Amino acid sequence: MKAGDCAQDQRIWQIDDIVADVFHMLLQQSCVVVGDDAAAGIDISAMVLLSGSIKAQCLVEFPQATAKKLTDAFLGCENNWENALIEDAVGELCNMIAGGWKSKLGALASASDLSVPAISRSRGPGRNTLNGCHLKMRRTYAFDNSPFTVTLAIRHPIDNLSSCR
Repeated sequence: MKAGDCAQDQRIWQIDDIVADVFHMLLQQSCVVVGDDAAAGIDISAMVLLSGSIKAQCLVEFPQATAKKLTDAFLGCENNWENALIEDAVGELCNMIAGGWKSKLGALASASDLSVPAISRSRGPGRNTLNGCHLKMRRTYAFDNSPFTVTLAIRHPIDNLSSCR
């Protein structure tokens, strides 16, 4: 295994921990890693950009039913929510995951800023801007049997963020 592979694996485990912590602390729910094919039919996504000394992106993607369940969990009850409220919930989750990831990137990330979440309901390959990134990590998670994906991408190599142990 190459040193870069080990560092990438460690960053993936960090994102697993961050996603689990966000769901536990914010929603009092567990969230587990599932197979990538579980989140088929993406209907809504949110992206937060990290700019400054580190250029990176955090993208969360949801089927509509999962986005609705997320909104139910955020608001503590089931309802037929308006699209704007569902988009707010998806954007807030993306923002919290991106903030947690930024905090794990170390001192270099402190000179970087997070954008406001950008929401998309378009379908197809042009809906996100993760192209041209040096390192991409994609994981599919589920809470309450509802899948969604998180993709992290770094535009430039980042050395010494983590090491193999």
